Parts: sequence; structure tokens; C-alpha cells
Amino acid sequence: MAAAVAATTRLTYIGPSAYPSALAQELEAQGLTADYKPPYETKDLATAMAAVSLVFSVTGPASEIAQCVRSFTSRFAGTRVEGLPAEQTQTVEERLSTLDRLRSENLISSEEHAEQRRRILNKL
Repeated sequence: MAAAVAATTRLTYIGPSAYPSALAQELEAQGLTADYKPPYETKDLATAMAAVSLVFSVTGPASEIAQCVRSFTSRFAGTRVEGLPAEQTQTVEERLSTLDRLRSENLISSEEHAEQRRRILNKL
């Protein structure tokens, strides 16, 4: 079996300024290299939860990067990470599973669940 190729991927984190370091820690815990400039952190809760946009340069196999990002965004509501290679996006099954989990945890309403489920299935 061939070893996974380590490449550098540019990701854009969008979410509260309090969470980018958690993304970096998750990536580094998996043996990936994450380079980014942390936002200025404050003790003021309103500022700490304000949305920021940061660019990460992550070096490692794309599949491992994608797995870490999916794990991170499933645990930190209100965050998203853009820039994953197209072939590394979630499968339909993964998207439906995530949607079901969000509903079971009451993070989305039944109506939102039904609407998003229709959107996912209509793309088949």
C-alpha cells in the first residue's frame, strides 16, 4: 500500500475567535502541521464569541486533514472550515448521519432537518 502524500492545504476557519486554537490542537494531535496567526483573544465574552475568518496552512495527507476538520466542526457548533479538496467532502451517508445527530441533540428543528435532508437527497 502506498503511503499517503503530505501536501500543504490552505483552509479558512470561520467562527468564534475562541476556537481556532482548538482546531490547531486537533490537527497537531493527529501529527499534522498547522500554521496560522491566532486572533487577539480577550476576556470579554461578546468579543470572544465574535466571528473571525482565519487562514490555516496545514501540512499532511488530505484525508487526515479532512477527518480532523469534520471531527472539529461536529464538536464546535457555529464553526465552519472551507478549502477542503472536493474529493474529501463528506459522503451522503456522513452528511445524513451528521444531520440526524444535530436533530437528536436538538441543535436543529424538525423542519430544518427535513429541509436539509431533502436538499442532500435531491443532489443524488
